[in-house]
Amino acid sequence: MDCWAVLQLADDADERTIKRTYARMLKSCRPDDDAEGFQRLREAYEQALHIARWRAEHEVEVIDAPVAELADGNPHEYAEFDDTRPVSPALFDLPPEQTRAQALINGLGAHTLDERWEQAQHQLCADAFQAALLRHCFDAPGERAAIAAWAVQHLEWLTPWQRVAMSPWQHEALSGELLQAYRQALQEQLEQKAEREFINQLKTYNQQPWLRVFDLQQQWQRIVLQLLHDTTWSVPLFERVCQVFGWDDQKGMHPEPEWMWRGLVERCEQESFYDTLLEKAQNGPRNAPDTLPARVLLTRMPTAEQHRLMSQFGDDQWNACQQLSQKFAWRYPSLLERLPQPDVFFWRKFLPRPVSEQTWGRVWGGLAIATCVASIHLKKGPVPLELFMFMLMTFLPTVVAMRLTQGWAAITSRLLVADLWLSERLLPQRFNPRQYWLVLRHGIPQVGMLLMFGFLLGLMGIVTYLGMVLIHLFSHRRMGSVDESFNAKWPWISGLHWSYWSPWQLVFLVVMVVLALACQLYLPAFPLTRLVESRL
Repeated sequence: MDCWAVLQLADDADERTIKRTYARMLKSCRPDDDAEGFQRLREAYEQALHIARWRAEHEVEVIDAPVAELADGNPHEYAEFDDTRPVSPALFDLPPEQTRAQALINGLGAHTLDERWEQAQHQLCADAFQAALLRHCFDAPGERAAIAAWAVQHLEWLTPWQRVAMSPWQHEALSGELLQAYRQALQEQLEQKAEREFINQLKTYNQQPWLRVFDLQQQWQRIVLQLLHDTTWSVPLFERVCQVFGWDDQKGMHPEPEWMWRGLVERCEQESFYDTLLEKAQNGPRNAPDTLPARVLLTRMPTAEQHRLMSQFGDDQWNACQQLSQKFAWRYPSLLERLPQPDVFFWRKFLPRPVSEQTWGRVWGGLAIATCVASIHLKKGPVPLELFMFMLMTFLPTVVAMRLTQGWAAITSRLLVADLWLSERLLPQRFNPRQYWLVLRHGIPQVGMLLMFGFLLGLMGIVTYLGMVLIHLFSHRRMGSVDESFNAKWPWISGLHWSYWSPWQLVFLVVMVVLALACQLYLPAFPLTRLVESRL
């Protein structure tokens, strides 16, 4: 491989130019996108860097040698030597040790390293063999990883006890090559879900002497941290990795960077939460408050089965369902894609829909006003006692309507699945996003109320009731705050409390009452307010 052609540089480029070119080309040749291209670029970069550094070192040696001799000799003696290029070592006779070591290097392969090392020891050229082996690592980049992996185990390379002289850039190149090879091996085991083999291999790597050096150990831990950040794994594997390195979040012993470690800890907590909840959903005791909610949230089942399970829910189960859904939505949102339902709050459509006494307090007030307005034409200016009697007379119909609605709620609770199906198709989703309003459960009672007000005040009664309901639904502004203690003490009267009403409801009610009174008093021929006339 021509490293200069890969880097698109001249063969006399210096180290600075090589590094700049490599950094520029690395932006368009990422290891995740083009692994082969990145490997080719990396090998070309290292080869070119080695050549440039070797050239710079030998040029300094060749230039400095004559100058040192000129200080004591004749300056004109070396004037004829204008070419100061480095001379190849092949032009000189090597010492016997280096000659024997170089002979052992020739034809060297990864499978013959043990044999050649034994021969070097027998031939008393062990140090020369190590030096030649180091040069061979950079002369043959393709064999560098295998040679370095063998050398760190048998020759104590990259440790303070190594016998071979190694420059800083050679040390960095070899350690980087080995660390990347280790990372690749561990990544392949994670991709194959071989977690036990992963831990065993990690322990083997971590026990090597060269990785016990502080700086290299820190670099190795950062690489493993990055690997865990980029891959998927189980909680037990993460715990075993923490044991291997001695990581303990409570003691503040963890690798850098901090943000990546925090992400892994949160991810571990997330996986623990999900695994625990899944175990409860599959094998949890039924008397636990979160067993059935976990089963509903994590198990794919038809709507009828969901309704059957949630019909057994009490307050504890509904509260557990609310807490689990909030955890999924706000603390662990990445888990939502694992759930069978895209909306984690889908269970709200199965919530009981009881008949509120506060609602019927408002209905009673409305019926009282409608009765008074409907009867105003019978006697001009009704006295307060008669108004009170009209209000009292409407109390009994209100109670009867309330009991009928409660019975209807019990009937429709058994038809909830069909009611949900019908409501999904008849009610627009933007007006009913949580599917609280149901066609059968709420639609039929509302039609009954419209008919009741229409019976009393005709079209004016229907328009008034319908307008009050719509304003309540679409206007969220209220005139005050709710006092819960007052609600608990006076549930019927609290329905008429001003804090529940929108200002627009009050304005609309006053306007419609004035119009209805005007029609009753001054437009007696107006037929749509006199449906009740023949009956009174």
